[in-house]
Amino acid sequence: MATYYGSSEHGVDDKGRFTLPARILDELPKSRWKFHLTAGLDRCLLLHDSDGFQELVDRIGRAVPGSRAHRALCRRFLGHSVEVVPDGNRRIRVPEPLLKYAGLAVSQPVTLVGTGRVVELWSPSVLDVALAEASPEEELLFASLVNPATPSTPSEP
Repeated sequence: MATYYGSSEHGVDDKGRFTLPARILDELPKSRWKFHLTAGLDRCLLLHDSDGFQELVDRIGRAVPGSRAHRALCRRFLGHSVEVVPDGNRRIRVPEPLLKYAGLAVSQPVTLVGTGRVVELWSPSVLDVALAEASPEEELLFASLVNPATPSTPSEP
C-alpha cells in the first residue's frame, strides 16, 4: 500500500497538465501508474492510486443506499472522477471542470499535499485559507491521536 506525504508546488501548463513528482510515482511500480482524480470536500482535488480509489468506491458502496448523503457522495466522488495515466514526461491532465471546481487554472500553480493514501491538489490561495487556523475539532482529534493520557502541560514536581 502506497503512502503519500509532503507537499510541493507545480505549474499547470496551457493544456491543464502538471508533472507528478518522483515522491509520488516512485511509490508504485510503473505498471501501476493509473490514478483517479476526484472532487474533494474542501474545494481541492483528490488523486487516488487505483487501490485507494477502489477502497473509496467500496466504502461509498457500503453507505446507506438511496439516502441524500449517499447520493451526494456518489455525485461528488464518483460522478466527477476521471482516470488519469501519466504520460512519458510524468504529466497528468486535469479536465477543465475539475480545474474550475478547485479554483485552479492553466498557467497557474497547483500545490500537491500528500495525506497518506491520497494526494490533494490545491490552489495555493485556497490551501492558505484552509491552513490558516486549526478548527476546534481538528485540535481535539490531534490531541486524541497523540496521547490522550498525557497531560498537555508539565506537572509540578
